[in-house]
Amino acid sequence: MRAAPFTARRILIPVAVLAMAATGCATGTDDAAAGQAAAEVCGGFAEEPDAASALRAIAGEDARLTSDQSEPGRVVDELKKAARTPQSGKQRMKGVPFCTLETAGDEKNVLSITFREALAIPGNEAVKELTTVYSTGRRATSADLFASIYFTCRLAAPAHEIVVAAELERADENEADGPGIRDEQITLANAAARHVAAEWGCAGTGLAEGVPGKA
Repeated sequence: MRAAPFTARRILIPVAVLAMAATGCATGTDDAAAGQAAAEVCGGFAEEPDAASALRAIAGEDARLTSDQSEPGRVVDELKKAARTPQSGKQRMKGVPFCTLETAGDEKNVLSITFREALAIPGNEAVKELTTVYSTGRRATSADLFASIYFTCRLAAPAHEIVVAAELERADENEADGPGIRDEQITLANAAARHVAAEWGCAGTGLAEGVPGKA
């Protein structure tokens, strides 16, 4: 007659374990869906107040973000290779995805920032009617859904100085258009460029701090 309580315990323990396991799985799923704050994504390139504010304005004030397709660590490696490649062997470099952002949960595209070596610095004449020109790097422009910064990176021998293009493309599905959107885009592109230049140890970039001024 005394065996019944013991049997009940033997049955209840596995049930409790299963319940804990199920709770753990649910928590992990919630954490994955929660994403990161604007100041934390892609190595924290947007942690400074101006950049974090710009990213929140584009993505949404309380948006949580994911950056699964980003390869910030690869950017510097690829640019180092480019700086060691003789000029006679140069080819157009495909952009490396420094930061590709989506909103957590619904996976709506927000923006992407890529880096590549540029073989030349383009002029502003062809685009001046469609873009706003800024004073940072060697050439910086921002349009409705696109911003780019060209800057030079001077390195110690045997590497040589190269021109780097940081290019931001904003998804039009996040409905972030506003009077300050071009400033916000160039601020983020500039923050990413400064982040990469600092990790790489570049000199002579000409990149502005904070929010670049209009040229």
